[in-house]
Amino acid sequence: MVSVRSRAPAAGFTLIELLVVIALIAIVVLIGVPWMFGTLNRAKLVGTARETANMMQLARMEAIKYNVPTQVVYDSTEGAFTAFADLDRDGAFDPTADRLVVAQYRLPKGIELWGPTDSDPGQTNAIADWDDNSVCPDALSGPIYRADGSANCGGAFRFRDRNGNFLETRILFPATSKLSIRKWFGGGDPDDNWFENGEADHKWEWR
Repeated sequence: MVSVRSRAPAAGFTLIELLVVIALIAIVVLIGVPWMFGTLNRAKLVGTARETANMMQLARMEAIKYNVPTQVVYDSTEGAFTAFADLDRDGAFDPTADRLVVAQYRLPKGIELWGPTDSDPGQTNAIADWDDNSVCPDALSGPIYRADGSANCGGAFRFRDRNGNFLETRILFPATSKLSIRKWFGGGDPDDNWFENGEADHKWEWR
């Protein structure tokens, strides 16, 4: 008698199993991609505020060390910040006469100098107080640091990401040039409802 051995079925996925796996991957991608882009936007926004704060701190140290006024200004044409020692004391950056404190810092893609309630970047609320003659006598597009480390007046640079989140880098107290990075929590007044993370129970949340 000839014995017939049954062959074991080949291992593998059925069509239904493959479709289920593909569907699960699609769901993960749909959920994960927006989260990933949101995380990247948030990281760029926070990084921009911190980088600007670092530039301002370096400008202050330069003013103290070399006994010369320094400035941090925003050039809307270049889309960049410049920190320089104003050696000729004319209130403007001249590459032939003044000294750069650090290299220009250009805003990363997707981040703009943009204030709450403004319809476009670079409008009224993008720079707070420093560029306002009624608030700051030496009105420029950024602070002036003196040799004693003080700033000419308080003010802020404000940044917006693609999702409509706003952060500002602000000098709170001109006498000490104390810096603060704060997030806008909404409302009709662009100069109100700014808080550091956790300040007055305001934990930063993101769109």
